[in-house]
Amino acid sequence: MNTADNKPLDLRTSLWAAGLFSLAVLLLFRETAWSMVLIWSRSDTFAHGFLILPIVLWLVWNRRDYMAAVTPRPAPVVALLLVPGSLVWLLAWLVDVLVIQQLALVGMLVVGIWSILGHRLAGVLAFPLFFLFFAVPMGEGLIDPMMDFTAVSTVWLIQLSGIPVFREGLFFTLPTGKWSIVEACSGVRYIIASVTVGALFAYLTYVSWWRRALFLLISAIVPVFANTMRAYIIVMLGHFSDMKIATGADHLVYGWVFFGVVIFILFWLGSFFREEAETAEQFKSDSAPDNKPPASRNTVVLAFGLALLAAAAIPLTARYAGVGTGVSVPSELVMPGAAGDWVTAGQAEWEWQPIATVSGVRRAFYSNDESVVGIEIQFAGRDDTGEVVGSNRLLAAYESPWKIFERDSVAIRSAGAEVVIDEATVRGNGEELLVWSWYMLGDVQTANDYVGKVQQAAASLGLSQPGASRVVLVTPLSTSRENTRPRLQAFLDAHGSELLGNLQQAFTAGP
Repeated sequence: MNTADNKPLDLRTSLWAAGLFSLAVLLLFRETAWSMVLIWSRSDTFAHGFLILPIVLWLVWNRRDYMAAVTPRPAPVVALLLVPGSLVWLLAWLVDVLVIQQLALVGMLVVGIWSILGHRLAGVLAFPLFFLFFAVPMGEGLIDPMMDFTAVSTVWLIQLSGIPVFREGLFFTLPTGKWSIVEACSGVRYIIASVTVGALFAYLTYVSWWRRALFLLISAIVPVFANTMRAYIIVMLGHFSDMKIATGADHLVYGWVFFGVVIFILFWLGSFFREEAETAEQFKSDSAPDNKPPASRNTVVLAFGLALLAAAAIPLTARYAGVGTGVSVPSELVMPGAAGDWVTAGQAEWEWQPIATVSGVRRAFYSNDESVVGIEIQFAGRDDTGEVVGSNRLLAAYESPWKIFERDSVAIRSAGAEVVIDEATVRGNGEELLVWSWYMLGDVQTANDYVGKVQQAAASLGLSQPGASRVVLVTPLSTSRENTRPRLQAFLDAHGSELLGNLQQAFTAGP
């Protein structure tokens, strides 16, 4: 072996090794890394992702004097933690859950760098490494609950103001006009921006962990209530101006201005509790003397190799073995035949159709003495890039004339099993429909996206029956949801078992 490899390890070599490891992992998982960049580029909510890496590099540069006081000593055993990280990535890849793939990728980067730099050096860079997680575009799951909260709290403030208001789901009407809460009004953008900047501010302003954690918590809570005040102020501006102010794109501008003012006040108040950080000189003098012999360059080579092997072994083996590469595509799907007092109907009495993220769609219509029930089955085709699981709540596009007014989870009976499904009231073009939506995954029925993804992963590994489809039932609303549900339930009682059996047979037979 070259004697140069046994030379004492220096800081520059450790940092170069960490950088090369990061580039190698990003190259190995380039599809996942590129998916993050694509989301940053097309989403205003996550555009800040382009700034995360430059901020991290700046933070690392600011810690250079602190790093110089630490003797690099890699920790190859830490690389073993990359094995569960790569396994998590593999499972997320099998079911195409991007956010978990992205979190696993960043986690592998952090753990690999920790292994190469060692415990003490990684401790000096703990926050810059943690800050890398803000590059992951996540938080969209908050949109629906935040829209509901904004609608409820805004209407409550309007009522406190003595103004009559009538609310239906995310829509409410004042004497002067109509308003609705859309995705841009949810406040999720404000929360994500506030938490990201708040974490950086807390790190740079405070030293004690509890102050940092408290300010981060406040940074997450304040935008929630600030968004309600923003929505309330905009509605009031429109109401008192006879719908001439803040009713178009200008209300988005007002919203960001209001948010900017709130964040400025938050950080200004937080600055009064600033703590003086330990200087590099104090860090050097306070550090315990390191009497251990310096690590050799062989150690960093070992840590580098183990980390790269642990990160890549499971995903590469799975890919070369063909695990999860096949798409479960059904053969010719036979829709249930009319049973009981039901007869087949030629077409729907309405124009509405649910949003489909895949190309496989089958529809059928049935009628009895009461009304028509429509059923739509959605499934992925071989060339589809979309996913069935995750589309359950996609019922109406924002630009369409159809709007969702009420949404709930209800328990129904389907093929002899009790299933909790998503229920919604959809209104448009003078018609009102009751819609049920859920998934059939092999012999499992659920409306829960997480359960659906776990079931898909199990099917990809051959641990459960194949097949993933979305079932949508729809019928005209009769006076109320309570009076309409029995019609859909009666249809399922007559056709649910045949429907599930037909789906299982189609997916088992294959194309």
